[in-house]
Amino acid sequence: MKVLDITDSPGSLTKPTEDRVGASGNLAWVIDGATDFSNERTLPGISNVQWLVQLVDQSLHDLGAVNKFTMVAEVFDRLGEMVRSELASLATDELRNHPCCSIGLAAFDADSVEVGRIGDSTLVTYRGDRVTREVSTDFFDAREAQAVEQSRTALQTRRAIMAGIFARRTEYIKGVHAESVFSGHPEAVFRVHRETVPLTEAETVLICTDGFARAVADYRIFADWQELGQHGRHEGLGRITSLIRRYEADSAGMPPGPKFKSSDDVAAILLANESRR
Repeated sequence: MKVLDITDSPGSLTKPTEDRVGASGNLAWVIDGATDFSNERTLPGISNVQWLVQLVDQSLHDLGAVNKFTMVAEVFDRLGEMVRSELASLATDELRNHPCCSIGLAAFDADSVEVGRIGDSTLVTYRGDRVTREVSTDFFDAREAQAVEQSRTALQTRRAIMAGIFARRTEYIKGVHAESVFSGHPEAVFRVHRETVPLTEAETVLICTDGFARAVADYRIFADWQELGQHGRHEGLGRITSLIRRYEADSAGMPPGPKFKSSDDVAAILLANESRR
């Protein structure tokens, strides 16, 4: 596994990014922290979600350094054990809203790469310019858009909006739906979506958070993942991030879209398998 490029960018000028991106050994990943709208501060660090994404990022570095985990479900299970252990060592009796995140993960072995996600990260494998696999979801976007529309048409109070966010996140943590998020909650259920791709069909691999995926899914800067992949390989992932931020700046003042946030943190990593030549 070779890292070809990495990009990350905060979606706000006043808050540090809650996304992480990295690679270690045979593992590569992105992490997308779910913003804590309650501003609860019961865990060490800048915020509860920052505590979680930092711990997950460091744990993935440690697991990758062992260079033996080739199944993403096993990695997610080990992460869950690590986070629960850390939470147990802290005084978490007052923790009301468990922090959660989405994770996109690639695990390479000698013949294939397994790409998998919990939450709304996107993973795309390429052979040349052709997309060979896409592991993604529009489930969370659809539910968020529905909630935004309801808040506007029903003229909901901020309290009602926050209650809805927490109710949906509890569902995601507990695996009520076919999709879930990652959390150290004692009742957490991990809905892992994964694909195993032969290295001949995965010459390059892109992993990104939903803020980066907006370039295709929402903003239509690129028609599809094939076009974005071509641009990313030739112009760099940072160029795509710049186009995302330019689009958001140009759209300021336009009617609000179907999301709570007009811009989001961005993280993406582009990989090549070292056997492709």
